[in-house]
Amino acid sequence: MKRTLIILIVCLSLSGFSQKEGQENALFTIRGNIGIPRVISSQMFRTAFAGLYEGNLSLNIKLFGNFFVGVGYQNTQFQNNKFLKFQYFNASIPYNTRLMCHGTFVKLGYDKFFSDKGYASFNLNSGLMLNNYFNVNADTSNANKPFVIKDFSAPYVQPEVSLNFIVEKHLSFSLMLSYTTLFYKFDPKAPRFAQFQEIKSSSNNYFMGWMNIGFGFHILLDKKTKE
Repeated sequence: MKRTLIILIVCLSLSGFSQKEGQENALFTIRGNIGIPRVISSQMFRTAFAGLYEGNLSLNIKLFGNFFVGVGYQNTQFQNNKFLKFQYFNASIPYNTRLMCHGTFVKLGYDKFFSDKGYASFNLNSGLMLNNYFNVNADTSNANKPFVIKDFSAPYVQPEVSLNFIVEKHLSFSLMLSYTTLFYKFDPKAPRFAQFQEIKSSSNNYFMGWMNIGFGFHILLDKKTKE
């Protein structure tokens, strides 16, 4: 519940800003974010992998007021934790297994201005994510049998909040927080990790999920300014 509490506190803080009367965002916006994801749900997934980066980019159009809709692409990558090593005679060889995630999504959002140069964005991204394990070490132990494929796809949702500050007429920079829920339970057999006791003893009761704190930008096209 810690992740839920953090997101709730941020949302309540942002919603406390009073709306700037008559202030609207651009008709078209290009929005991008980048950060380092931190695995939250599924102890087994968290034991096996750590986030390397996450970035997304979306094209958006204003519907009415400051409500907007868009489409986008997201790329996320995880790498195995350092304790995972292959024992070869008297040598320990570190694993270099990675999980690459490619997602396409629809974005629904709302911009709330609290000054002429600042606004909060409340977004919900939802779509399909294609996932592949790379550099998988072959392991034929019984723990990894029956063998499963190294790629999978699943739907996901991603609530996202950000604080944005306009630095030029057509450009703003932001601080953002998001939480991704991938509707798929981590399977340690796919990356061939099921033989590790640290992973076998971890719980796996929830879907794969991670939090991302990072930075972003908005390109504001057809942005009108007051005379």
